[in-house]
Amino acid sequence: MIDLSALRSLLAVHQHGSVVAAAHALGYTPSAVSQQVKRLERQQGRPLLERVGRGVVLTDVGRLLAERGAGVLDELETLSHLGHDVDQPQGSFHVATFTTAHRGLLAPALAALEVSAPQLRVTVTEADPRDVVLQVARGAADAGIVHDWESVHLDVPPGVEQEHLLLDRADLVVHREHALADRETVTPRDLVRERWVCTPAGTLCHDWLLVMFARHGLRPDLRFTDNEYASHVALAAAGVAVALVPRLGRGPLPDEVVCVPVVDPVPERRIGLVWRRATTGNPARRALRDALAAAVS
Repeated sequence: MIDLSALRSLLAVHQHGSVVAAAHALGYTPSAVSQQVKRLERQQGRPLLERVGRGVVLTDVGRLLAERGAGVLDELETLSHLGHDVDQPQGSFHVATFTTAHRGLLAPALAALEVSAPQLRVTVTEADPRDVVLQVARGAADAGIVHDWESVHLDVPPGVEQEHLLLDRADLVVHREHALADRETVTPRDLVRERWVCTPAGTLCHDWLLVMFARHGLRPDLRFTDNEYASHVALAAAGVAVALVPRLGRGPLPDEVVCVPVVDPVPERRIGLVWRRATTGNPARRALRDALAAAVS
C-alpha cells in the first residue's frame, strides 16, 4: 500500500520544483520531505528523484507516480465528501483570506452561515493572496478569498479553481489640507513627489503600486510599509504620507482625510474565491460561496 503522506510529498516536489519549496508549501522541514520520498522509493523499489547540480528532479518513474498520484489524492478528497447532507453542511471548514476581505466580505458571510449552516464550524486565518493560494493548493485551507490586479496577476496552480466575486477600487487617501485634496481625479504623475505608505514588498498591493507608476516611467517614494490599511489612513490623517486604500473593508474614515479617485490607470482589483477542484462538490464550500455571493449583492 502506497504511503499517502509520502505521495503528497513527492507531488509537492513535482509541483514546486524542489525539496525546499515543497517543504515550505506543506509546512514540513526539507528533511521530513526527503525522508518521506525515500520511504516511497523503498516501497517502489526504484529511485524517484535524481540530483542535478545542487537540485533534484523527478525520474521518469517519479513523474509518472506523481502525475497519477495527483488524481488518486483528488479522488480520495472527493470521496470524503460523499454522503454529506447537501442541505445541512457540517464539520470543520477552514478559510484563508486577506485582511480587507475578512472584515468587508467574509464577516457578513460568516454571520449568514451561522443561520443557514449552524452545524458548520468555520475557522479563518489571514494571509497575502499568494500565501492563500498555497494554503489551498496544499490542503492547509479548504477555500480562500484572493485578489489580483491588472498587470499583477495571481498564479493559480493546476487543481485549484477560481471564481470571480467582485471588483474593488482603491482611492488616494490624503489629508484634507493637502494640495490634491480638492482634485476630482489624480494620476501617478501628480503623485510622484509624494511620500507613500504601502503594504510590504512582496505583497500584491505593493507590486501594483510600483506597476501603476512604472506605466509612466516613474517610481514612488515609498517611505513607510505596514500590512494594515488602518495604519495607512492614520499616517495620511497625520499629514505624514499619502496612501492607496481599497474600498472593500475600508470602514469610516477620520475627518482629517479625504479620498480622491485615481485614473490612468484606475487601481482596480479582482476579488475571487479559490478552492481545490477535488472539493467542488463539498456542501460546505457551496454554502460559503452562496453566503459570499449574498454579501456581495
